[in-house]
Amino acid sequence: PPPPAPGPEPAPAPGAGEGTTTLRLTGTVPPETWNRLGTKVLPKMRSGANLRVGIDLSVTVGAASAGAMEADLKQILDDLGLGGRVGVGRS
Repeated sequence: PPPPAPGPEPAPAPGAGEGTTTLRLTGTVPPETWNRLGTKVLPKMRSGANLRVGIDLSVTVGAASAGAMEADLKQILDDLGLGGRVGVGRS
């Protein structure tokens, strides 16, 4: 015998869609757009709750200048009060 036909889709539960939803932005941002992202997107997202912002930046430099750049970046992060939250490393 043929398999039974599928039944109708279940109705959404009462109150579905009335709770909270987390919106997330992901992707790459060109360096020339970074400041506008901070002035346009972040204020809009701050109107919600529990905003978290993370970064993943990478650059390729010559081996001879890597140590100096790493030290400079660490100093900049410390000056911004981010030394304990954002790390600098090599890969």
